[in-house]
This record gives sequence, C-alpha cells and structure tokens, in this order.
Amino acid sequence: MAKVEKLYDSDSYKQQQTAAIDQVLWTIDTTATTTDTATTATTNTNDQPSYSIDKAKVDSIKKDWYLEWDANARITILEYSELLCPYCKRQEDSKVMNQLLEKYPNDVNRMFQHFIVHSDAKRLAQAAECIWEAKWWAKFYEFIAKWFDLEDKSDDSLANLAKSLWMNASKFKTCLNSDKFSTKIDNSWEIWRTLFGIAWTPWNVIIDNEKWTYTVIAWAYPIEKFEEVINNILNTK
Repeated sequence: MAKVEKLYDSDSYKQQQTAAIDQVLWTIDTTATTTDTATTATTNTNDQPSYSIDKAKVDSIKKDWYLEWDANARITILEYSELLCPYCKRQEDSKVMNQLLEKYPNDVNRMFQHFIVHSDAKRLAQAAECIWEAKWWAKFYEFIAKWFDLEDKSDDSLANLAKSLWMNASKFKTCLNSDKFSTKIDNSWEIWRTLFGIAWTPWNVIIDNEKWTYTVIAWAYPIEKFEEVINNILNTK
C-alpha cells in the first residue's frame, strides 16, 4: 500500500495522468470536426498539449527496442500498437508512417511498441520479436506491415509469413513456442502505461529529442495531424 501511495503522490504519475486526460479531451474536440479519421483531415486548430520527459527514460526505451529510419533524427515517434487492433490496422493501411519518412527523411524516426489489448495478440507480438532476433529491424517492420495485410490470421498463415521473410520455419516455431519474449512484452506494457498514460491503441507518442518533450496523438488520425505536431517541433529552436 505504501508503494501505491508513493506512486500516486509522484510528480511523474500526476503528469502522465494529466496528459492522458488532456489527450482524451483534445480527442473529443478534434473528433467532432471529422467524419472519418482515416481519410479526412481535421480542421480543429486547438494546440495539442506537450509534456516534459526524462532523457534517461527515453534512452532506456530506445536501448531495448528497434528504431526505424535515421537514429539521429530530432523526432522519435513511439507507435504503441497491437497486431489485432482494427484501428492500428487503419493507421497502417493509411501508410501514415511511410509518408512521414518520405517527407521528413532526416528529421523523424519511428519505434513500434507492443501494447497488448487482446490476449491473442501477445503471440503475434512474440512472433514479431522472433523475426527481429533472427533477422534485423527491416524484417521486423516488414512482418508488421504484411501481417496487417493478411486476411487469414491462422497459425499456418503466421508461419508462411515468417518463411516469406527468409526465416527458417523450424527455428521460427521453436522461438515462438518457447515464450522467450513473454516477460519482455509484459514488462513493456506496464512501463508504457505508467510512463505515458496509454489508454488504447494506436497511441502515438511524438518525442522532441532536443527539448525532451512529448505530444500524444491517440487514435488513427490522418497524416495532417502528425505534420502539425512535427512542423511545430521543427520550427521551434
């Protein structure tokens, strides 16, 4: 009980709770101005709130996960997602991240983060980790993109996808059935929830690696909303 009270009294916990509440309120305001968040840009002009974050915590996250694109970019997008989340699929289908790379090749990098909502999704997260261990980050992100495109979500389809990425089928099955990444995924869920107040997926945390502040875009918003935040960061010295 003493630990719980200590957590509730901490400045970091209060900050992430405030961030979560502000983001929900901001989402309600902006959602009212758009009919389809996947295809229609919002016209809301409210500034999104940004919050400070400790550099050491960001460095710790980056140490254990997989950056895509320029490692020295000013901005990092932590994309908290799940491979069974329909709104995460919507964000992937809209190719927002790919478009951001094309527009900001030297200014933005991305890090996909597992945030498990559906229990069956944990096995898929472990499959992605097995791909990473055997190959490299490019295959990890290719696995994610291709998985969202699959209609058949069976284990056979999962194995065939791994094979298409040039992973030995036997090694893949051994890795997947070993549950070796289970603890890592469980721990990440708790860390991300506590640090950023994550309430659903997709939950995109946009970090300014110079000022050590972050802004949240929660839900599958069109690229214009990301551009708004990114341009604001890049235009601020």
